[in-house]
Amino acid sequence: MKSTFLKFGAVAMMASAALTSCTKDKSANTASSADVAFAMTADNATSNVSTTSTGGLQVNVTPISNASIKWTSAIANVSRFILEAKKNNREVEVTTKNISNLDLLTLDPATVTAKIDTGTYKEIEVKAFLLKSTGADIPLTLKGTFTTAGGVAVPIEFDYNDNAILKTEAENVTVDATTNVTAKLSFHLNRLLTAIPSSQIDAATRTNGTIVISSTSNTAIYNKVIVNMLLAFEARGFEHHKR
Repeated sequence: MKSTFLKFGAVAMMASAALTSCTKDKSANTASSADVAFAMTADNATSNVSTTSTGGLQVNVTPISNASIKWTSAIANVSRFILEAKKNNREVEVTTKNISNLDLLTLDPATVTAKIDTGTYKEIEVKAFLLKSTGADIPLTLKGTFTTAGGVAVPIEFDYNDNAILKTEAENVTVDATTNVTAKLSFHLNRLLTAIPSSQIDAATRTNGTIVISSTSNTAIYNKVIVNMLLAFEARGFEHHKR
């Protein structure tokens, strides 16, 4: 695995520039092909929420209260998956659009699967595009319960409705006729509230009794969570599975 990349802002759908001697093929030879899949999962749904202030900076410390959060729902809507791979100086591109209602907390995560020719690929890149929505199916919705330092349970919701690109890369991946390849991107939920005091969450505005964190509600907390999202996503690399 080379790296994980999370970019916020306008999504630019730009085609990769082909080298002079390269060609791009969007189909696979089914006679000698294997499945390549992309999966998004979430983990660490339960965590403590406790910070202290040192010199004006918020730092994590050993919890001194029972403030905690438990996420019970994590739903993603991905507008597009793009897989680009290079083998023998030939580029292959596979695109899947509009993958809705991905349950990131399920024990058996759904995968988006496509066919790819067997062989060893020098480069593989998978991108997941999140696209701002004007409807109900926004890119990411988390729901759960925040328990205050005083032991009061309060419903909490995090709504991310903006553009983002999630990207994972790998080199020298071998695909053969006996195995399938899955690229996994993990979302570490315990990192979302890093360096955000439980007292600030407790003091957040409630909407019908729920702490809603979004671009229009409790925006100070939302902006901190957005920064933490850079640390919360991690590529798990490409896994091989016997058919």
